[in-house]
Amino acid sequence: MKKKTLFAALLILCVAIASCKEREGLKVDDSEATIASETGALPRLSADVLEVTQPLVSGRLYTSPDFESAVITNFDTAQEIQVLDTTNNLFIKARLHKDTSDFTGFVSKTILPE
Repeated sequence: MKKKTLFAALLILCVAIASCKEREGLKVDDSEATIASETGALPRLSADVLEVTQPLVSGRLYTSPDFESAVITNFDTAQEIQVLDTTNNLFIKARLHKDTSDFTGFVSKTILPE
């Protein structure tokens, strides 16, 4: 009986030690993006961002506030747009993240929700 009890105690001790060793190998990622994705919270925005919105229709990001200026990139309705400046009557200065790059330019106000 003592051998069975001793064996069971040793087995429990080995399992406890093994589980502690596995936990030591885990690293805690406390970056804002990881915390946001795990908690559902939005990541902190840059100080220059006034608000974040999504366009009502697909559109273009221009180099200057003019429809005749060069197009930096195109975007669709799923794209998140960071509003940086709204002082122009027809355009907003905006930043958008596409693939792995950030683009800053101008978007027509008419395609954004109010």
